[in-house]
Amino acid sequence: MSRSVVVTGGASGIGLATVHRLHREGWHVVAVDRNTDALPEDERITPVLADVTDETQVDAAVEAADRLGDGLGAVVTCAGVVRNAPVTETTLADFRRSLDVNLTGTFLVCRAAARVMLQRGAGGSLVTISSVSGLRGGEQRAGYASSKGGVLALTQVLAGELGPAGIRANCVAPGATDTPLVRVAQPPAVRDAVVASIPLGRYAHTEEIAAVIAFLAGSESTFVTGQTWCVDGGQTAGPGWRLGEKP
Repeated sequence: MSRSVVVTGGASGIGLATVHRLHREGWHVVAVDRNTDALPEDERITPVLADVTDETQVDAAVEAADRLGDGLGAVVTCAGVVRNAPVTETTLADFRRSLDVNLTGTFLVCRAAARVMLQRGAGGSLVTISSVSGLRGGEQRAGYASSKGGVLALTQVLAGELGPAGIRANCVAPGATDTPLVRVAQPPAVRDAVVASIPLGRYAHTEEIAAVIAFLAGSESTFVTGQTWCVDGGQTAGPGWRLGEKP
């Protein structure tokens, strides 16, 4: 039998690509999302309807995953939202929504997983998903960048506290990635500006992000913890992107 892995936001984008990748590598994948219609039917893919901001639902999903196969071995926190707007036009509700889903949701999932892993005593891997915006900010991304920066710090706390129990925590910080969420959030003018800032000259494919996630979740990264892995085509090596002259 294989160990199980929880992937939040598993029904689309990076999350869905990660579900497919981990499934191919032999994991029993519990794919958590608020809409699971896009998930394939398979005996080693278990869709779970849940909201990552709901403590009770998160705990139930993680505990259910631990009852599968050889128990919970990893979690991947792909669930996220993006609401782009200038700082002066960002509503408090939108700012809080970014923090609730991107940061608090990550905390709830990792806390639930840590409790289960500590009780089982077999170690495990926590893979959080931040963004290059969490490292360097980003125009019109007050809420998103703040939440993703928090994920970076949370991951280091998890690595430090849980390492003695054999539980690793690492963060993947994707650059611009071609996902349904990004296609809605970024109009063509923004996409052109972003591509111009990437040395490799394109958006990432979701499968490229999933490959790094799978490495960190699995058995080939057993001495890696507390790290942030930028998968950005060199985006953070450049000056960043701007939409135009500032007022």
